[in-house]
Amino acid sequence: MRADPQAIAALCPGLDDRIVREHVQRLDDDYLARFDPPLIAEHLLSLSRLSSDRPVDVLLTNEGDRRASCAVLAFDHPFEFSLITGVLASVGLRINSGDVFTLRPAAGNAAAPGRGGRPQRRPRHRPTLRAPARDPIKRAVIVDYFSCQFDQRDDFDALADKLRCRMTEVIGLLDRADQASVNKAKRRVNEMVTERLSTLKVQHGTALAPVKLDIDQINTSRTRLKIVAQDTPAFLYSLSTALSLHGLSIERVRIRGSGDHVEDEIHVVDSSGQPIRDKQVLERVKLSVLLTKQFTYFLDQAPDPFAALTRFEQLTEDITQLPQRSQWVDLLSDPRAMQGLAKLLGTSDYLWEDFIRQQSDSLLPIFRPHLEGKRLSQPPETLPLRLEQALNGAADLAERRTRLNKFKDREIFLIDLDHVLTPGSNFRELAERLTFLAENLVTTASSLVYQDMVRSYGEPKTERGEPCAHAVFGLGKLGGVALGYASDIELLFLYTANGTTTGGKREPISNAEFFEQHARETARFIETKREGIFQVDLRLRPYGNDGPLASSLEQFQQYYCPGGRAHPFEKLALVRLRWIAGDPKLGFEVERLRARFVYDNPQLDMDALWDSWTKHREQKSRPGKLNAKHSPGALVDLEGTVQLLQVMYAQQAPQLRTPRLSGAMEGLRRAGVLSPHQFADLYGAYQFLRRLINSLRMLRGNAQDLFLPPTDSDEFVHLARRMHYVHEAGTGPAQQLFDEFQTRTAAVRKFVEQHFGRPCPGTK
Repeated sequence: MRADPQAIAALCPGLDDRIVREHVQRLDDDYLARFDPPLIAEHLLSLSRLSSDRPVDVLLTNEGDRRASCAVLAFDHPFEFSLITGVLASVGLRINSGDVFTLRPAAGNAAAPGRGGRPQRRPRHRPTLRAPARDPIKRAVIVDYFSCQFDQRDDFDALADKLRCRMTEVIGLLDRADQASVNKAKRRVNEMVTERLSTLKVQHGTALAPVKLDIDQINTSRTRLKIVAQDTPAFLYSLSTALSLHGLSIERVRIRGSGDHVEDEIHVVDSSGQPIRDKQVLERVKLSVLLTKQFTYFLDQAPDPFAALTRFEQLTEDITQLPQRSQWVDLLSDPRAMQGLAKLLGTSDYLWEDFIRQQSDSLLPIFRPHLEGKRLSQPPETLPLRLEQALNGAADLAERRTRLNKFKDREIFLIDLDHVLTPGSNFRELAERLTFLAENLVTTASSLVYQDMVRSYGEPKTERGEPCAHAVFGLGKLGGVALGYASDIELLFLYTANGTTTGGKREPISNAEFFEQHARETARFIETKREGIFQVDLRLRPYGNDGPLASSLEQFQQYYCPGGRAHPFEKLALVRLRWIAGDPKLGFEVERLRARFVYDNPQLDMDALWDSWTKHREQKSRPGKLNAKHSPGALVDLEGTVQLLQVMYAQQAPQLRTPRLSGAMEGLRRAGVLSPHQFADLYGAYQFLRRLINSLRMLRGNAQDLFLPPTDSDEFVHLARRMHYVHEAGTGPAQQLFDEFQTRTAAVRKFVEQHFGRPCPGTK
């Protein structure tokens, strides 16, 4: 039964009769059966007010008993239904029932984009401020009507204001019709939903009820999805998001709730406006909807929820192509699996791009031990044997290099996964695992290169004809057993004396040439996927970039001895020197020389140190930008301060002669150099800054960029979530992170001034 245009016009004073008539002509039977003339007129009046400045109208009515009716009226846009349901969920409105309609433009007008799918071409000229009021049928519009519940603790007027504000922000972004704005709208809603989920304190250990989903066709024009499932927070948002990620346009939605279950009927078409007929596509959509619905329930566990959801959809698309996809469905029915995946997929661009995305087919057997409470990586004590086994049978040095790096990448991946997925995992455990891996890689690479070179050039001999020993030392984070995400490997190569090799397949060469090539080829042997991730760094050698890659013992002594050319800052760096590979006797001799040059005869030119420190800070800092390593009071100041105190007090307290920073701080406390309160402040700052740097590197997959994101950015919020900050007492994760950064770095600055009588280098 058609509505009477005259009756509608009588309820819409001021609107042209033609507009009313043409609007009524595009109303389908479902819409007319759902709404009576007064509501149809109210909708039309609301639609007539739409403009570029007012892209959406929200009609929210308090029905009493914590119930509300909500109508959302706007121009039609891709992804719109998903975002509308997300905004409703974000303000605490739980949808009990609803009817969603897309009213197409009259025949002859420009085509409009379908909801939930990919953007299609918009009309060349967007309506002006008055155009929709004069002729609202020239663009497709949506009328989404919901019956909702809200929490009795919520103030209805405040809730209504928040809803209108958020809906205007999101639909306004969609109305710009460019991809960047659409992506921003999707990310913004995802953040809203995640914030809401985190405040609900959802019990993630409870398994969700299964989802029943049937698919059929309607009059060969649409595909109908009928869903029966447990009603969970943001259910419709997750469901519609899954559909939109498949490029499906939502034409009609019918929502009915019954207790804690929902029964939804959604009519969709593909990006070309046709029903889905391919059975394989239908099965992929079905599996995707089932998995995504479950996954969204755990989004608050992800540091970057939008990235997690997007990556999960890509992973799901890959899974649907696998012959063992039923095993994946079984795996992901376990809430612990979904919780782990949410953490993993929303944690790191680098882990996703370099590992997970490239080996989704092998992620299933890798991930399963996590559900049994086991680590994904093997015990450290088995690493040397497993590395040896990985290299066995390699045909030549090139194949050994390939196998070593494949082994390295997998080990790093599994160690990183354990750190992300294991509750309570700390940076010291991560550092121990990564350092042990690096030591074994360096030892193996150095040995393989040395053996290959001996076959070519013969054994290196001293001028007396004795064997020429060599050794490899770790410096910086490797020497200090403090490697983290995306850390580089700082090495120093030394040999005992000058001489020549005995000759082999090639003519003899000097020891200097031999060990120069040995250092270069060892560094090349360990490949890196990205800058800084186990990248070998040889710059901390005598004479820096102007010196040879490998130094003789005599060159080392001349450079670092009292009166030598080493800058005080370079001598201070020797505190972290530690033997890694090669001849242990030479390693012991070099560490003995280090003690003589640094600890037994400390020559601390504080002015020179502060000047060098200041210049380094100026090179690494940017005005107005916070840096986890180089800002005043950050990690460089903390580490440098501890190393200075080690040198100053090592004669009285031998326990300070350690390359490990944490051990040095404990030694300073036992020696009485640090009071218990100072130790707590300094060690707390160290733990915080190391966690911050690991989180930044995990975020970016780069060892160099340690600038904190702008404090008002989504990236800063994601960083805070990576560090496990949560909403507490009205304070968000980002504010908590910012406050702790200020507190921790202030404590370090105060400590420096107390012990050295001067502010941190580069500060006034």
